[in-house]
Amino acid sequence: MIVFLLVLGSSLNSFAQTKTNNYDIVLAGFTIGSMQADRTISPKAEDYQLHSKVEFWFFGKIHVEFLQNVNFQNGQLIKATTKSDSNRGNFVTTVNWNKDHYDVNANSYKFHNEESIKQAIFSTPAKLYFHEPKHGDELISENFGMLTKVIELEKGVYEIDVNGNTNTFYYEGGVLQKVVLENNLKNYSIKRRVD
Repeated sequence: MIVFLLVLGSSLNSFAQTKTNNYDIVLAGFTIGSMQADRTISPKAEDYQLHSKVEFWFFGKIHVEFLQNVNFQNGQLIKATTKSDSNRGNFVTTVNWNKDHYDVNANSYKFHNEESIKQAIFSTPAKLYFHEPKHGDELISENFGMLTKVIELEKGVYEIDVNGNTNTFYYEGGVLQKVVLENNLKNYSIKRRVD
């Protein structure tokens, strides 16, 4: 019986495997928060979750908690949900595949978008935390529900434009090391933590 349970347990584990990467969020040289990125793979689905918490002082205390869940089936984006809770308000964005298009309901600080996307998409920024992209790859921004294309600046360095802000991804040996995110207030970085 014990052998059967051990075999059953190991076979269940083979159906869904999760990989976790941890990052520090850095602003002006100071660590202001952390982010955990998870990728769970099962036979037909690939799920990504980004969860971050940030606190810093900028003419008052700023607090932001960010949770993003992204689901791919047979390689295609099926559903993305982004929740952002902050002292500027609480916001939710959803992107859902509906037969031949994506229904978009994007809400963030001073931003709203309900324009549907009439094509299948196979990547998002969340996926870039685990996969090095290629020049010309097309992505949907989970937070804004907008299309963007990957531009390769040099080997291992890629750029995407998200609602007018540039995000730059740096890879070494196919592994993401750092993301520099352009922001209206001040640029900040997400740096891989090696434990």
